[in-house]
Amino acid sequence: MIKKLTGGQIIAECLVHEGVTHVFGIPGHGNTALLDAFVDRTGEIEVLPAMHEQGASHMADGFYRASGKIAGVCASIGPGATNTLTGVATAFADSIPQLVMTGGVHTYMMNRGILQEIDRPHSASFPRMAEPVVKRWWQPSRVDQLPRILNQAFNTMYEGRRGPVLLDIPQDLQAEYGDVSLPSDWQHRTFYRSQGDPTAIEKAAELLAASERPVILAGGGVIASGASAAMVNIAEHLGAHVTVTFMGKGAISEDHDLYAWPCGDMGSIPGNASTREADVLLAIGTKFSDRITSSYKQGVTFSIPPTKVIQIDIDGFEIGKNYPVEIGIVGDAQAILSALLNCIRERCAPRDYRNTSRFHDLQKKKKDWEEYLRPMRTSDHVPMTISRALWEARSAIPRDTIIVTDSSNPQNQAYNEFPVYGPGQHITAGGFSGIGFAIPAAIGAKLARPDRPVLCICGDGSFLQTAQELAVAAMRSVPVVFLVLNNSGWEAIKNLQKNLFGLDREIISGFRYRDGRSYTVDACAVARGLGVTAIHVVDPNAIKSTLQKAFQEEKPVLVEAMCASEFPWSKHHPTGWWDITVPAYLGETRKSYEEKRGF
Repeated sequence: MIKKLTGGQIIAECLVHEGVTHVFGIPGHGNTALLDAFVDRTGEIEVLPAMHEQGASHMADGFYRASGKIAGVCASIGPGATNTLTGVATAFADSIPQLVMTGGVHTYMMNRGILQEIDRPHSASFPRMAEPVVKRWWQPSRVDQLPRILNQAFNTMYEGRRGPVLLDIPQDLQAEYGDVSLPSDWQHRTFYRSQGDPTAIEKAAELLAASERPVILAGGGVIASGASAAMVNIAEHLGAHVTVTFMGKGAISEDHDLYAWPCGDMGSIPGNASTREADVLLAIGTKFSDRITSSYKQGVTFSIPPTKVIQIDIDGFEIGKNYPVEIGIVGDAQAILSALLNCIRERCAPRDYRNTSRFHDLQKKKKDWEEYLRPMRTSDHVPMTISRALWEARSAIPRDTIIVTDSSNPQNQAYNEFPVYGPGQHITAGGFSGIGFAIPAAIGAKLARPDRPVLCICGDGSFLQTAQELAVAAMRSVPVVFLVLNNSGWEAIKNLQKNLFGLDREIISGFRYRDGRSYTVDACAVARGLGVTAIHVVDPNAIKSTLQKAFQEEKPVLVEAMCASEFPWSKHHPTGWWDITVPAYLGETRKSYEEKRGF
């Protein structure tokens, strides 16, 4: 059936057909005609405001991670479009799909340098800025191109390694009619799982069945493909220890007796010991970043070789990129792990792993890790330690709570101290690790999963990046609890500066007045000014009860926990190594760094 529709109406129709229920954005002159098309689709698509376009992208990101459903991002031309890029890059790094729709230059105005056009060295050149952080971009020149382009856009987001796409829509195309076939005439989208090479799967099963010290490294691909159950079944059949990346956290319940806690520079004692001592490592959906490999320093987190690696990934580029592999299998993690489990069962009986010395050693190391954390977790020091705040928070919230963490200390310490119990319960900015992610992403997660409690954990530095998005939570009464760990600065960076360069080498990482006095933002006052209930907490013994009360509210609540900013109370718990370079002029400090680096 052919019908006259404007470009905006075509886009709205296509989004409804694809099951998109939420679009996050900011109106501007460059996208007004597009937004107007959603007015007539109220009840089918909810268009929500953001206070900054980066926040809109992070909201769509959190929405997808919590629900597995794609959301749209809608921004105007020029700065509206460029403001999305940090959010889009975050989604791209973590393989999170979102449909980014930006207003574009009228087709008949291109190359005139109209208001907010990026016209050097090409006309209407914003998509070239976005190109490194989207899977594909389109800039249509006719209304009748839009149905085909949108079909391609959803194909691109869903196929293989998922990620964001960009549709840069000229303003005239948003408003003018075209003769098109309605989306209701199209076939529904069909999804296929890449099964992997059967021969490679059989070889992997043989290697794992013969292994004595198998370890599974679960990356974000396990969660993305819904492969957690198959992975845990393999671990239990083999008695394999399981460790996780930042993106893989939650792939196994963290009270499972085979869970070894995380590995890497911010990993744990049992996690790094398990990976370091493995004879066979089954790595699933991970790119082996510097953070989870201790910057590739041999023998700290991994010993590859002699450890033999079986690597499974949807993206063949990642296989063997950072470590040599014994067996590489390209495809969907769930499909491959299901087949691999069957092959393992054919080759060996389930192991009685609970009666082995290796299992008992893991349990001892896990107890050692708990004991290592205990002093900072139980300290009554005021201002409180972040460890104590996290410990109290975990005891205050339901088991199925979704936690959304920001970069730096909240992310690092939640990674190795804060247990979660299932896929989708831990949302964090992994590969791009930008501060300012947590507040908008938590709003998106709660909108996607209104049935689940959502706790946002961020520092005062990241709070200051995107605190304005609390206005969205207030306007729409989104009942997220925001836990702000306020330590008066960029504390993670201050720790790096002092630990690596010297106690007298800190610069701009602590917030200070001109005369040197500490500056502390009043996060409660900011939140209240934006319409959010806020509670200031100094006593660590009050965190649990305060959070419990906050979760009883049917509205957003911010809890500001005043945290320590001085050693030793401000330290976190690295057990690996991370290659942060030391200036050559720092003498012995540089020499010590070179010794650790190994050259």
